[in-house]
Amino acid sequence: MIISAGKCHIGKHRNKNEDAIFLHDSQYGCLPNLYIVADGMGGHLAGEYASTFAIQSFCEYVNMHKDDSISAENLKSFLYDAILYTNNKVYEKSKEDDNFKGMGTTFIVSVFLADKIYVAHVGDSRVYIIQDDKIYQLTLDHSYVEEMVRKGEITEKEAINHPNRNIITRAVGTNSTVDVDFYTADINDGTFTLMCSDGLSNMLEEEEILHIIKENEDLETITQALVDKANEKGGFDNISVIIIRGREGR
Repeated sequence: MIISAGKCHIGKHRNKNEDAIFLHDSQYGCLPNLYIVADGMGGHLAGEYASTFAIQSFCEYVNMHKDDSISAENLKSFLYDAILYTNNKVYEKSKEDDNFKGMGTTFIVSVFLADKIYVAHVGDSRVYIIQDDKIYQLTLDHSYVEEMVRKGEITEKEAINHPNRNIITRAVGTNSTVDVDFYTADINDGTFTLMCSDGLSNMLEEEEILHIIKENEDLETITQALVDKANEKGGFDNISVIIIRGREGR
């Protein structure tokens, strides 16, 4: 059984919310469940529109294929096609309207199937897995500072406060094509999965996230506590959180 809770907060310093989330614990279109975090970017109103429109487009594709049979063997290819469809919709919309020129969004999708989570990922929104009183980051950021870390040019500690930490190297909608990364992980009934935008991950260290999750049983309480803590530490960006517990039953 899967249960979830989500919250999207403007933060303390932004005048608009460019984040958007979607969560559905049961069958949605052809998928057994669906969770999305999108963090938009662009000019006036463009980022706000990009994240919302991207989620709408992805869900549109899922519902267009509601009669498809989804299995572990074809889920990755389905998510890839759905994100390509979404990328095309956002990219074409950006060319049609000057108000949306250059818009794009991070995009991270999670689907639980049997005892695994399947993640499709573009940008620097993240998925964390929390189980056995430990936390680890499942996804790898598509960001300028992450590339510097991988090349050994800066340390992970230096990356946390680097002035260019918000520059991403991939986004949905900014180009006619997009590269998508995929991840899977084993899930048990006690596993917590956290999906978030960088408004949370830039504010809280992993141990702080783990402490909040361990100290609370109720998922709504956890999401609120994570948002409150991010705001307490500065709240410099929009904050999106989805917390999921359990796995899909066979």
